[in-house]
Amino acid sequence: MGTARWILVAGLIAGVSSACSTETNLTVTARGESAEGETVPLSNVVLDVLPYDIDELYGELEAETQPGAEPSADSIRQLSQRYQDACAAYRSTGDSIEIVQQRATAITDRTSPEYNAVFAEYQALVAREQQRFDDCQAITDRYTDVRNQYREERQAWEERAWPEDRFTAAEAERIGEQPVQSVETGPEGSATLTVPNGRWWILGTAPVPGSISQQYRWNLAIEAQGGEQTVELTSENAELEPVF
Repeated sequence: MGTARWILVAGLIAGVSSACSTETNLTVTARGESAEGETVPLSNVVLDVLPYDIDELYGELEAETQPGAEPSADSIRQLSQRYQDACAAYRSTGDSIEIVQQRATAITDRTSPEYNAVFAEYQALVAREQQRFDDCQAITDRYTDVRNQYREERQAWEERAWPEDRFTAAEAERIGEQPVQSVETGPEGSATLTVPNGRWWILGTAPVPGSISQQYRWNLAIEAQGGEQTVELTSENAELEPVF
């Protein structure tokens, strides 16, 4: 058989093999957006790869259990912003004190008007720092109390809405014999796994870079079609959720 014919046959075999593949080698990458607007990899993100839509399951259970309205997060959301602002102002004052101290250290004549002015500025900043520390501590205590109350109410609501026994039974029906996998992204924000061809949902959360009060949540449906496939998790296909 001629070389050209061998190449043609090999190509056909490879094409048939790819078309008949029943599994997909999946690479999942997770990227977020920093406060400066830069795209950054998200490492150590745990992702569950499920053969069903967990949000759909939650919705069906809520329709059955009728748990009532979810606990309101409005008050804790407002307190969260005040908490962040107050404690950020306290930390900022500490940074200003360090700068003034450096300026004072550079002045050799401790009797000069320049040094006296810097020292007066330092004293004013120290007094301001104490006040801002008190403000930060007060709002932290208030925020902690309200957050803990919200968490208790939220947990009680979830237990009514999604009873563990019903959730487990409904999930088992959806999973059947399909493999459920969990993977974790590495330093470059990527993870790899192999799944049977078909419809899958990639579920996971990750902190928003630079934020202590928001996270990304993904519940992304994909079609695994065989061969090599890459799925990108980004800020654009994520839901933005508060973290309390």
